[in-house]
Amino acid sequence: MLKYTEENYIDPEVPVNPFWVESLSQVSPEHTHDFFEFFVIEDGSCRHVVNGETQWLQAGCLVFIRPEDVHKYERNGEEDCRFYNVPCRHRLVSEALAYLGEAEMTGQLLQSPTPRVAMLSQTEVGEFVALFERIKLLSSIDKQKARIALKSGLIDLLTRYFFNPDPVKQAEFPLWLEYALGKMQLKDNLHRGLPALYELSGRSVGHVNRAFRQYLQQTPTEYLNQLKLNIARNLLLTTELRVVEIALECGFENVSHFYHQFKKWYRQAPLDLRRSRQAAPRPTAGPGATRQPE
Repeated sequence: MLKYTEENYIDPEVPVNPFWVESLSQVSPEHTHDFFEFFVIEDGSCRHVVNGETQWLQAGCLVFIRPEDVHKYERNGEEDCRFYNVPCRHRLVSEALAYLGEAEMTGQLLQSPTPRVAMLSQTEVGEFVALFERIKLLSSIDKQKARIALKSGLIDLLTRYFFNPDPVKQAEFPLWLEYALGKMQLKDNLHRGLPALYELSGRSVGHVNRAFRQYLQQTPTEYLNQLKLNIARNLLLTTELRVVEIALECGFENVSHFYHQFKKWYRQAPLDLRRSRQAAPRPTAGPGATRQPE
């Protein structure tokens, strides 16, 4: 198994090394490391296999990885995902946790069998990325200012998303919901939409709706719409299918509605996304991404 070390991957003067992972085809196989790590799913979904358990992650999921956690990423059906990864030196996070001084919550955060997952809104994902992009920029200008911004940002991050004064123990993700979500990846079920989801769940409509709110922080309709759009995005980037063909393939009967929803979610038209990704430079490899040959 691979083990990454902070000595090899993180600048001691600015103790983080943020980078984008554009696709699961770029990630390392099962690995561990001696540093902490945050990563947030910006788009798509995946299975995160960590310490022998599987976490089902979608856009907005922010994960706090501890040193010695053993993990890997796997595709969720045919869907891909894009995420932002922030390795942090052990000392940096330990000092932030000590500053917060909440021994019980720190123990829960560090000793739970699997890493804690927080659900961020699209705006909050943008704020998370902007924070660390700013720190990267500052580090090339003034490393001291970068360290100060990093420490304050990290304390705010831990407080907002991982330290809850009134923690509510989350129930285990229901197997029936996991089964239904997996089956909704199939084309026939996706085209049938909500009726297929309710049928596969084997639960009442009200029960399913409440479960989506509790475990996914969205409605079934929002989830299915996002799923269709994620698949459409993947087809735009990996095939030469026309936009109208992709819309129909993903279960959108009205192409203009597809255009509207796609632009609303991704903030650009389908063909613009295809062109921009084709022209984009290849990302820099980091601890969670496989190295490209020189």
